[in-house]
Amino acid sequence: MRFASVAAAVAVVAVVVPASAAARKVAAPLPPAQRAIMADTVVVGKVVGFEKNLVQAASPYAGAEDKVGYQVATIKVETGLIGADKVKEIRVGVVPPPKADPNGGGRPVRGGGRFGFQLKEGQELILFLVKHPTADFHVIPGNVLPVDLKGEESKDALASVKAVAAVLADPAKALKADKPEARAEAATAIVMKYRNYPVLGGEVDQAAISADESKVLLKALGEGDWATNNRRYDAPPSPLQAFQSLGLTEKDGWVEPVIANAPGAPPIDYGAVQKDAFLKWLDGPGKDYVIKKNVPQPKK
Repeated sequence: MRFASVAAAVAVVAVVVPASAAARKVAAPLPPAQRAIMADTVVVGKVVGFEKNLVQAASPYAGAEDKVGYQVATIKVETGLIGADKVKEIRVGVVPPPKADPNGGGRPVRGGGRFGFQLKEGQELILFLVKHPTADFHVIPGNVLPVDLKGEESKDALASVKAVAAVLADPAKALKADKPEARAEAATAIVMKYRNYPVLGGEVDQAAISADESKVLLKALGEGDWATNNRRYDAPPSPLQAFQSLGLTEKDGWVEPVIANAPGAPPIDYGAVQKDAFLKWLDGPGKDYVIKKNVPQPKK
């Protein structure tokens, strides 16, 4: 996924979900901080109105050719957190739910299209946006849904998103934090941003970052808390997740540690074992390892 600032003062956004979403249970939403890492643009805004007519545009997922109608809302941007410093207003498209079949006892008409998060006038939200691959607007995929600022956990969500935004705005400064846990959190966000795959699908190339930056990031990851036991599902991304995103193999000198719980013994913390193995690898085969970032390729 490309991390790009929005140059224009007005952008268009659409809300979509994967075509298969209706056929399976909806997974728990990702932690807000992780949604921010995955997004191109993140803003805090208020829904102030809707346009009269639907806008026809292609489904944004890679390889999709079908078109759907988007109801376009106007969002007044209160704060541009990522990639939206100069944006004052954003147009957000949502795919309305299908209309009820008048001859089917109130059941939806088949072929009515996909739909996900439905905007309402007056809502104040943290919006996580991704650029449409072919059209001149953004989308909100189903796994990076907005956060309602009137929700009980919105204060913590906004704080975690602002923390990620600060890291991505000035990575060098964040990696020089006094506390090791702060450096680890910064490295986690940066590495996961580098290793992020396009949310909407598509091909990527691998591009190596500088050896010096890679060493700083890997060292900082090793300073963090990798524990997995009793970790909350909505907690911010951990250094373990950043490590896993690297996809190390035997070619990199990485040997996956064997983890086996003895009968009656306390459960082994998978993250702690992985951290110990990572630190040994970093001092040995991994001392010259260089992180590669994913670079999305244009659609052919």
